[in-house]
Amino acid sequence: MVSVEKLLTIDYLSEIKLLTDRKTIEHQEVSNVEITETPDVEFYISPETLILTTGMIFKDDQLQMIPFIDSLIRAKGVGLAIKSGRFLNGELHPKVIDYANQRNFPIINIPDKYPLGRLLHQISNYIWNQRKEEIEFALSIQKQFSDLLLNNTSIDKVINEFSKIIKCPIILLSPIKKVVSYSHHFTKKPLLIQSLQEQFQKRFKQKQVPNDYFKMKDENDQTLLISASSVFVFKYFPHYLLILNPENMTYPISAFTIDQAKLVLSYILYKTEKVFSSYLHTSSSFMLETMGGDTLNKGILYKTIEEIKYVDSNYYLAVEVNVSSALEPKLKTVKLYEKYALILDFLKIYGQEYFKDMFLFQTDVNAHLYLILQNHVGNLDEKLMQCHDDLLKLVNIDMIFSVGESVSSIDQVSRSIDQASLAFKARLTDYNKETISYYNNSGVQHLFHDIDSKDINYFCESVLKELAYPQTNNLKELRETLKVYLDNQCETTLTANILFVHRNTVKYRIEKCQELLGVDVTDPRASLNIRIALMLSV
Repeated sequence: MVSVEKLLTIDYLSEIKLLTDRKTIEHQEVSNVEITETPDVEFYISPETLILTTGMIFKDDQLQMIPFIDSLIRAKGVGLAIKSGRFLNGELHPKVIDYANQRNFPIINIPDKYPLGRLLHQISNYIWNQRKEEIEFALSIQKQFSDLLLNNTSIDKVINEFSKIIKCPIILLSPIKKVVSYSHHFTKKPLLIQSLQEQFQKRFKQKQVPNDYFKMKDENDQTLLISASSVFVFKYFPHYLLILNPENMTYPISAFTIDQAKLVLSYILYKTEKVFSSYLHTSSSFMLETMGGDTLNKGILYKTIEEIKYVDSNYYLAVEVNVSSALEPKLKTVKLYEKYALILDFLKIYGQEYFKDMFLFQTDVNAHLYLILQNHVGNLDEKLMQCHDDLLKLVNIDMIFSVGESVSSIDQVSRSIDQASLAFKARLTDYNKETISYYNNSGVQHLFHDIDSKDINYFCESVLKELAYPQTNNLKELRETLKVYLDNQCETTLTANILFVHRNTVKYRIEKCQELLGVDVTDPRASLNIRIALMLSV
């Protein structure tokens, strides 16, 4: 878009004068021009519109121009250009000028010799010619960056190339507000990078970052103007592109140019995220398979896996990392998977600061993330809570930890992982949202720990039929009612009170369950099998 300030410098518009203070045209961008003589134009113009008028409707009372200015501000107009000599005797009331200055809204005077129709045509042509050049330039940049993408160029290379084009320093931050990359301007300024990162984290602590301009301090305590915009690799948790001193950008750089660069950055970041996640999952799967085999020198084998930093020890402990929202009924959401990706990123960067010699382990490409500790941590609860609190400060993600039991050999890590997984499943049953929960090896579930999961699934499906792993809301409702009913000694009234339904609803649901299962659920033998199957099929 074209700035109002730029329009006032065009040679053939040189006699058009700004009546308000110079500051009123700072950062005012024009995308459209309209002529109007009506006071209700607020409802009919698009944002970033400059209004041309003779002011005819204000000839008897110029102060009515004040509510008109308010209406243009509400409509996100960028200025009012008035041909004051026609009906306003060539002069605007001082109170109108003062009010426009207070609202930071520019008013421009058009000399009588400028016909509004011709002026509209001239300004519109200028805007469209500028836009055409900006689009052509942006497409050229997009092609240049696409070539970099196809050549598997690093994110650092793209950032530096973009910085050279716009002639401004650039910083790219992750969704957890950690510096991912920066332009060459900061190569010898690590303290400045650290300071800007900390200022950004503090300023937007658990807050959404707007696509806007704001100010921060440099290493000499001088004020820096910074443009922030979102780069969407994730739908809910974007990266952030910071452009320092954006006022130095020159034509034909435009918002469209920046958008093209951001698009390429999105592709590269997405690829990087997916490659790391896939590699970690593949490495973890390979390690799990190896644990169960007779491979010699497993320690040497594990050390060849780049993303798993294996340490020879006599202490290993698995901690499953989830988010509290994973305990909600609707688990499979895009936002939930994005949270897991950000947790993975956070622990990849900061994990060693909390737990020395830890490595990350992922049994599922989208979730089921584990911390594997390879040395005893005396204050484990404190470290986990610190880790939880630090992430929560950066971004609104509430981590929960389910802890297995320690084992003495790397070959037994799979047992600790299974225990951590069972500890999380127990949370689902009890809806336990405590930050830290430990595996409890007592109870029926422990008896089935070493039985193949396929056998367990077969038992559950044999006993519970469609209620073992229900797919519809109706079946889930029946299963929940059956569980509550058995947990409360088959008391219909108590079950109804807990579920907030009528007694007859409970009776109807239990009858439907008995039809599906083909047994009387109050029969002791059948009841025992059903209770065990309900526990195991969580």
